[in-house]
Order: sequence, then structure tokens, then C-alpha cells
Amino acid sequence: MGVMKNASPPPSPTAPMPPDELAGSLRTEISRLAYHLRSPATLSGITPTRLVALSALAKAPDGRRPGDLAGQLGMSAASMTRLVEILVAAGWVAREPDPRDARATLVRLTPAGRGTLDDLRLESESRLAADIGALSSPDRDALARAVPVLRAIADSRLAGGS
Repeated sequence: MGVMKNASPPPSPTAPMPPDELAGSLRTEISRLAYHLRSPATLSGITPTRLVALSALAKAPDGRRPGDLAGQLGMSAASMTRLVEILVAAGWVAREPDPRDARATLVRLTPAGRGTLDDLRLESESRLAADIGALSSPDRDALARAVPVLRAIADSRLAGGS
């Protein structure tokens, strides 16, 4: 896949990168990788915003109120209304009455939406697995060691850390 051709050599272990430089490099490379991991969705006509919304609904089996989903995703209510219309039209989500409040609506992932997400994840993970399989054993080990660190940073952010 040519993944390794453009890779920069790792910094010397005797000269660690300063935190601000490491943060910039890491952000850039994570963004580049995320772009390529989203490409199966993009080719299927699923924008990054739609993908994030579907993924959020996949974690809410009882559904979410559109306003709550908008808050979670940092969107306006009007934008969420348009997004829900698109997702419903595609058959990926369904609107249902909220059993706790008859005046409110929930949106829930449909089986078709779940299948679409599962297919996209499988394709994306397969591509990434092939890329990782082409790495040297020490590089794979380095990635394995980085996973818990990256998870801790993400968990801290999701928990409301600074």
C-alpha cells in the first residue's frame, strides 16, 4: 500500500521530542490516519458528521433525543434536525416516541444503520490490519505500547479533562 514509503524516520531515542512538538506531530499523523480510515465511509456517501452521529447512536441502544445528540456532537438543533432527516431518509436511523415523554422523540439506529456501521468498521479495520501487518515487529510493538497511552489521553478528554 505504500504506507511506509513516506514515513519519517523516528526521532533518536537519545533526543526526545519536546511535548509541544510531539503534540503537533501526533495531531498531524492522527488526522492523516483518521482521514484514510474514514475513506470507506466517504466512498459510501457517508460524511464524517453522519459517521460520528451513527457511531454515537450505536452506543445508545435505547436511542437519544435529537437535542441531546446535538449537544454531544457540538451541533446546533437546526443542524441536527437536518442531519436526522438525512439519516432517516437513508434508512440508518428511525424516529420513535420517547416512552418517558410523549412530546419528545428519540432517534435510534436501525438494523440497516448498524449493518452499515459494521461493514464500514470491518473494511476500515481490514485496511489498517494490512498496513500494520506490513510493519516490522518492533514497529508493531511500538504501536501496541502506544494504544494504552492514547486511550488514557482520550479517556481523560472524554471525562472532561483539560
